Amino acid sequence: MVKEIINWCNSNNGFATILLSALTLLVSIIAIIVSIHAARLPYKKKLIVSGGSFVSVGGIGLHITATNVGNRQIKISNIGFRIKKHVYINPHTIHESQIILGQGEVTSQYYDINDFKKAIYDMQLDGSTKIYAYVKDTEGKEYKKYFSRVSHVAQFKQ
Repeated sequence: MVKEIINWCNSNNGFATILLSALTLLVSIIAIIVSIHAARLPYKKKLIVSGGSFVSVGGIGLHITATNVGNRQIKISNIGFRIKKHVYINPHTIHESQIILGQGEVTSQYYDINDFKKAIYDMQLDGSTKIYAYVKDTEGKEYKKYFSRVSHVAQFKQ
């Protein structure tokens, strides 16, 4: 059987040439895709956003942490909680939220629970409304991660 295939390929040179040309083209396309991916890697921008609560001498509070895990600097313009279309930013540390994060650097913003609960109350939100930890960079890219629901945050006691 193998001898017949070899004899057929030897008598049909065009078929073998087309097959080898197609394989060469496929390998070239794969090499181009890998090259483009490798060239873009140093310019990759990625930010991890997380949120949580903390307990201090002053009481319970909330925090948002942004970590630059990309390969270039990111300048943060806003860091806060996104509730529907509103963004709640800590009024006491708004100047600290505009920061440049280098590769692997971390920044956090801390929020007083009573101020946050008052802001939620003023917005007159439904208890099932979702709250997201939110960061926006100066290029306009928004990063968000689910944090909690309004009803859960309203249950925090001071």
